[in-house]
Amino acid sequence: MTIAPTKKTRQMPKGGRKGGTIFPRMALIEAIGYAQKLVSKTHTARQPNDVILSGVFGAKGGVGAVRMSALKQYGFLEGDVKTSFSADELAKKIVAAPPGELVPLYRQAMLKPTVFKKLFDTFHGDTVSKAKLKQRAADLKVHPDETATCVDLYVSGMTTAGLVTVEGDQVTHLASSNVAAASAASTDAETEHETTDEGSGGEESTEGKDSSGEESGVAAGADNGVNVTKAKAPKGIDQSGPRAVFNVNVTLDSSLDIEKLQKQLELLKRFGAI
Repeated sequence: MTIAPTKKTRQMPKGGRKGGTIFPRMALIEAIGYAQKLVSKTHTARQPNDVILSGVFGAKGGVGAVRMSALKQYGFLEGDVKTSFSADELAKKIVAAPPGELVPLYRQAMLKPTVFKKLFDTFHGDTVSKAKLKQRAADLKVHPDETATCVDLYVSGMTTAGLVTVEGDQVTHLASSNVAAASAASTDAETEHETTDEGSGGEESTEGKDSSGEESGVAAGADNGVNVTKAKAPKGIDQSGPRAVFNVNVTLDSSLDIEKLQKQLELLKRFGAI
């Protein structure tokens, strides 16, 4: 009697993507740690896929791909297999920013993933339960088995970014108007730090000159800030200074030496006496 071989039922591999709307499968604070390493690895040049997976994420295959996807959704990673990968501008700003300027950057990152942005847009300014957040995540087509994970990552990241506060099961969202105001204040603070030296080493200052381009008589004073003013004489007056007034009396008689008198007269003429 011949026994026909039984067919094995094909099983789907474990750990595969379940479908539904994607969201970062990594908390924001963990993604920031990878972003810092990514900035360091790609500082001088873009890096290929295998270098990013091994050197930044420390894992290949599915685990590395999940981490890479999370950083892309947060706005920390840009590129593809063909063009290689590099840290995005947001990641570079976070690495370079002082502690006081990090929160606005964290908020930018948390509002980049589509699901997180829609959750916040729905409940900003409101206090809702985590169950309500899960319900909304399901409405946004997150897989039913993943709504709890999605909400946990959402609440964790929003807390890090200062967009929500949590008390028990209740999650209180910051109003979007307050977020916009805080972002504007942060931008103003950055602009205030930027300084420009207009006019230094540029065109020559025209102060102290009249319309004809002549000196107005105000000399550039000493370095201590004191200006030395030199008065201008009215037009038509000789500015060479006052002349001495001479009274010359010449007595002529037969005993006068003519040559000596001539020399004396030339000397007086030279000094303007006559």
